Amino acid sequence: MASSKLKSKFLVVRVTDKTRTKFHNKAQKYGQPSEVLREIIEAFNDDRLTVQPPVIPKESLYVIGK
Repeated sequence: MASSKLKSKFLVVRVTDKTRTKFHNKAQKYGQPSEVLREIIEAFNDDRLTVQPPVIPKESLYVIGK
């Protein structure tokens, strides 16, 4: 999962306390939350992870035609 390359950039995202707690609890099974986030990003960049819109859209990311 971990890469030996120097990591000097940051990504920041705002979420609710409930979302953060749920993610941290689930991430513990695989490592530190930062390691899990890094793996998600690398998997997305490598086309190993795809994002599907939720059944009930929550954010404008999924709005088509606007």
